[in-house]
Amino acid sequence: MGRWKVLCTVILTVAVLGPVTHATTIAGRVTGPGGAGVKDAVVFLAGPKGGAPLKKHPVLDQRNQSFAPHVMAVLVGTTVQFPNHDTVFHNVFSFREGKKFDLGMYPVGARKSVVFDRPGLVRIFCNIHSNMSAFIFVSDNPYFDVSGKDGSFTIKDAPEGDFTLQVWHENYRNKSEHVSVRGGQKSLDFQLSK
Repeated sequence: MGRWKVLCTVILTVAVLGPVTHATTIAGRVTGPGGAGVKDAVVFLAGPKGGAPLKKHPVLDQRNQSFAPHVMAVLVGTTVQFPNHDTVFHNVFSFREGKKFDLGMYPVGARKSVVFDRPGLVRIFCNIHSNMSAFIFVSDNPYFDVSGKDGSFTIKDAPEGDFTLQVWHENYRNKSEHVSVRGGQKSLDFQLSK
């Protein structure tokens, strides 16, 4: 009986690992209607599961009655820190789709955290300051990036295969494009519309 258990485990391991694939870097730029770079667009590869966990401990800071960064993308299971580096109390919460939580009111110098345990878009607010908002995009794989000031993004170590590359931004229409990912470097640009 013990021999069969070992044999089944080996077969299962081979089936899960599958063929060896080569990683690809996907890079590009997100622009708006006039061609200018669009900051804070989440670009992500839909389809592949798993991947190496990210080693960062992200922080959504509170300063000058605003959240920084305004848009963040994390892997499912990531703990995000919410320190209060402002001069006033804050009450960070999310009540819509995605992760629902309420950290309660906490003072300057305090730090609270939330584990984001399911994929989706999470809208973050402060119950005291209605002008404060942020977004956390929670992905079920590590193949994503948030565009910089010039609209550039880079997704490293993407697996080979046929997937959909999607772009989300709070002020533009979502966009998606079918991509065939093969070893090496792939360049893709996206122009968003209102």
